[in-house]
Amino acid sequence: SEAKFSLARQGLRQILPALDRTAEVGLVLFGHRRRGDCSDVEQAVALQPLNPEQILSSLESLSPRGRGPLTLAMVAAADVLPGGEGKESLVLIHDDYDNCQSDPCQIAGELHRARPELTIHVVSIGTKPEDAERMACVPRITGGRHFIAQEAAEVVPAIAEALNLASLATTQPLRVPRPRAVSRDDFGPPGLRLSATLVEGGDPLDVPITWRVFRAGNEDTTPVQEATEAAPRLSLPPGDYVVEARRDALWVRQPVTVAENLPTTVTVTLNGGVLDLAPPPFTADDGDLPSPAVISLVELNEEEPDKARAVWMGPAEERELYVPAGTYRVTLQTGQFRVERNIVVPSGSRGTPPLATAVGRIRLEALDHEGAEEGADNVLFRILEDDPSAPGGRREVARSAAKTPKFILPAGTYHVIAQKGAAEVRELIALGAGDDISRTLNLNLARLALSVRLPGESPADLEKVTWRIIRLEGGTEVEAARSIQPSPLLQLPAGRYRVEARLGRLNAVATGETELIEASEHELVLEPQAAHLQLRLEYGGMPLSGGDVFWEVRDSSGQAIWRTMEPEPREFLAAGRYTIKAETREQRLEQTVELSPGEARTLAMALQ
Repeated sequence: SEAKFSLARQGLRQILPALDRTAEVGLVLFGHRRRGDCSDVEQAVALQPLNPEQILSSLESLSPRGRGPLTLAMVAAADVLPGGEGKESLVLIHDDYDNCQSDPCQIAGELHRARPELTIHVVSIGTKPEDAERMACVPRITGGRHFIAQEAAEVVPAIAEALNLASLATTQPLRVPRPRAVSRDDFGPPGLRLSATLVEGGDPLDVPITWRVFRAGNEDTTPVQEATEAAPRLSLPPGDYVVEARRDALWVRQPVTVAENLPTTVTVTLNGGVLDLAPPPFTADDGDLPSPAVISLVELNEEEPDKARAVWMGPAEERELYVPAGTYRVTLQTGQFRVERNIVVPSGSRGTPPLATAVGRIRLEALDHEGAEEGADNVLFRILEDDPSAPGGRREVARSAAKTPKFILPAGTYHVIAQKGAAEVRELIALGAGDDISRTLNLNLARLALSVRLPGESPADLEKVTWRIIRLEGGTEVEAARSIQPSPLLQLPAGRYRVEARLGRLNAVATGETELIEASEHELVLEPQAAHLQLRLEYGGMPLSGGDVFWEVRDSSGQAIWRTMEPEPREFLAAGRYTIKAETREQRLEQTVELSPGEARTLAMALQ
């Protein structure tokens, strides 16, 4: 906030003039220029002998703008320091946790492993207790101190102590330049002795560089010399040339003049850094990712955000990527997840984009019931996340029908659903960066075997049975399953159910209720009070199998329940009294029939 920033600025006004002027001090600012921009990190003052006036001048006109990418600022500040054997310190002054989806603890660990002599002191001004506790890992990992200032009077002493500790640790031994050794490259015929560095004054690169040499003014024509090696020795006649050096996304051209009597040594400054890319986390297990992972790099334009430029795209595998210095958006994309991070690449730097630290893995399995020896088959696993703009407020991000699926996802909170038939189990999982979570979901299933039989008969192998299973729970009725198999074997969640069996298509229906217990097997046999009726026309005692006939069957209330134009229709009907009508082009016939439960009746109606 503005008030906390003013307190910090006031503390620096009092403290900086009292520090040792020989200590080398720089200033990196974050979250101060553009609202909502997680790449808003700026090196305001270069590393140099302490100049309090310059640092304070950079702070005078500033005010907080929004999001604070403090983790990115830590990396940018560490990259400014020269490294080496001497002690180095950062003092991080902040008032909130990193709200740009980065993990300060993870980055602090990576910095400590890469630069064990680097100490980070943290001053937390008016920070929430839980956020201050989350930031405590940074000084703990790097050997620094954590100062928490909850009152205005505590701010100046906290900053003073942190800066004093940092300035005492930065005393460097006197560095005497080494005498330059004479090389054989200083002698020989005219030509070029080429090498490249990432930053001016840096160490020469020992990786292959693609070199092309053009005659000056003829850069669009065929080069006069080409080579792909770290430090080529090229024989060229004296004259003016343009040297081009390429490595990945780095591309530099520099004019040179080849001397007449001696080789000309040229060191090309590429003005870039190195990104150490790596495969997505958890890919050591074969088949964890459904599709190849891709990393893309887009250079951001701070002055004109609409003019971002794609720099590189390739498979997410272990490799070094050389890129120009600048601010980038790095994206890791797979078939299951997408992670984006904004990074700053200073000249001469080397670092790993914090992509792996932003994801975790969820491994799932389902059991039909508690104590099942094997995982359940035919289960659909779905992963959803909250999304206010999606229908129902949730959006599906992944699904799998594998028996033991593995999902690699960005850190967050997810709704995990396992579905098998009518069974559905849900669980809420909070996935942190780097977490590897296993869950076994219990479907709480029981088995239910269904069959029908007509009264007085054993269960029949009936071909036309329609089953409807309704779950009775809390005063509500929900259809759980349907089947058209004569004798289905169903798996259903434990609970109470009403089962309906319909013989044929008409009114022969039987119902029953049952209580299913988890892991148990139940059998339910329903006995519809029904009869089987077949209709037929006869003439002279002989059945008629052809001709047009319209049949209508009405029950005792006069309601038509069956109409058909089949020559010899057959169907199951509930026991009772029915009126049968048959109509041909020449005659109309009518007859009443009484059907008893379990009866099989063939009704022949004679034409005159």
